[in-house]
Amino acid sequence: MNTKRKIPDKSDFEKMIKTYLRQGKNKLLNEFTGTREAMGNIASDKVKEFIKVMDVGLDEAEREYMRELIVSGMYQSFCYGYSIGKIEAKNENRILDLGFI
Repeated sequence: MNTKRKIPDKSDFEKMIKTYLRQGKNKLLNEFTGTREAMGNIASDKVKEFIKVMDVGLDEAEREYMRELIVSGMYQSFCYGYSIGKIEAKNENRILDLGFI
C-alpha cells in the first residue's frame, strides 16, 4: 500500500466531485430508469406509511410534494454515492472525511 499519496488541492477535489456529480445525475436520468422508477415507488410507499403512522390526511398536492421531496433526497444520495465511488476507485483509497459533511 502506498503511504505517500498526493492529496489533491481542495479546488481540484471540488472540481472532481462536481464532475462526478454531473455524471451520476446523467446516468440516473438517462441510463438507470429502473433505479429512478424504484426510487419513486419507494417514496410513494414512504408517504403512505407516513400518513398511517401520523394518522393525518394529506390532499393529492401535499402527497405529491412530499413524494417529490423524498425522491429528490434519494437522487442526491445516489449522485453523491456515485461520486464518492468514482473518487475512491480513482485514488484506490477509501474516503474517510470529505470535510463538508
